[in-house]
Amino acid sequence: MAARYMSPVMAMMAALFVATVLSAASSASAGGAPPKVSIRGLTFAGTGCSWSDSNYAFSNNYQTVTFIFGGLVATTDSGLAGRRKFCQLSFYLDYPNGWSFTLGQVTGRGFASIGKGSKGVYETQFYFSGQTGTPTVRRTIYGKQEGNFEFTDKFLTFVYSQCNSAPNLNIKSVVRVEGKKAVIGLDSSDTKFQLKFACIWKKC
Repeated sequence: MAARYMSPVMAMMAALFVATVLSAASSASAGGAPPKVSIRGLTFAGTGCSWSDSNYAFSNNYQTVTFIFGGLVATTDSGLAGRRKFCQLSFYLDYPNGWSFTLGQVTGRGFASIGKGSKGVYETQFYFSGQTGTPTVRRTIYGKQEGNFEFTDKFLTFVYSQCNSAPNLNIKSVVRVEGKKAVIGLDSSDTKFQLKFACIWKKC
């Protein structure tokens, strides 16, 4: 990782400029994708995002949403509560009957400043409302390391949305630290994407 020092205070400020992007019709399978997919709405909650410090905006065609986190940064300098932060987003999707989808992979980008003997953990998981199964990807960064990171991971298990119901897609992102000195955040100070998900569609 390229060296880049960022204090916990600076990290919190940088988080205000972070955007997550989810394309509802990206990376379609060989079987194609529905003729029209849109995101009808979005709700969110968590210790790493709140209505007072986070916001989002839809694209004109409602196929992409940009989300700005306000505090998805975990640090050993903020007491026990600051060692783990999470944000859960719930997407209300609209697409025709006869189609089902899953998330194939996720690209996560952020920064870490991990002291010797400490570690930072980044995790993303998703599930569909009313269905079982929670595919998860996890990365652990061990100290001593400092700088930006970018990981692209495939979900090892596939859970498809129930056919002809368009259930809500719920995505939960978690950052946590362990040890004496560590900071990890899912954000980027240059406003490039922070999380990008690839959808896989199939007819059902």
